[in-house]
Amino acid sequence: MRILFLLLYLFPMLALAENYDTAAMTICGKHPAGNPIMKELKITPLNLKINIPDSFTKMSDLWADIKYPALKNKAKFIYSNADGAVSLGLTEKASSDLVDIDMVKDRMLNLMKALKPKALPVTVDGNKSWLIFFKSQARDGNILNIQLFTMTETKFVVGTFNMTDKYIPQYCDVGVLSLMSLQATSR
Repeated sequence: MRILFLLLYLFPMLALAENYDTAAMTICGKHPAGNPIMKELKITPLNLKINIPDSFTKMSDLWADIKYPALKNKAKFIYSNADGAVSLGLTEKASSDLVDIDMVKDRMLNLMKALKPKALPVTVDGNKSWLIFFKSQARDGNILNIQLFTMTETKFVVGTFNMTDKYIPQYCDVGVLSLMSLQATSR
């Protein structure tokens, strides 16, 4: 037991983050600011529900094509703040029996190694999942990207929460909370 405690103390990334406080502290570098005003969003085609900031609305296809021009595989469901500088996207990628989530995480880290991504194991809706976070460049400045790779009983799901530098203090922990709230609606 003492060895496990020392390992978890010295290497906190080895532990599954069971709550969003731990994940927010790791990703955002600070404790969550409080209780953000959230609303539950049901995404019926994916049989998922997720909590998103109350002010978020569905991003129009036109705005999504402008904001994500190079992404052929962009998220199917995108919600954002009024100016589009903060957004959440969700999509299902494959049947869960065809995916090894640890292998997906390793491949993503390798593909993005120039961006120096970090990965945090988390539990989402009772399932082992990964949050991968990194900064990238876009037309509207530096972007903090938080990606969730998770499984439901039937699907492999990818969620993303992105924000420009200007919005990191306001939305970083909210993004973590939102992604970690993802749940399957059909059981």
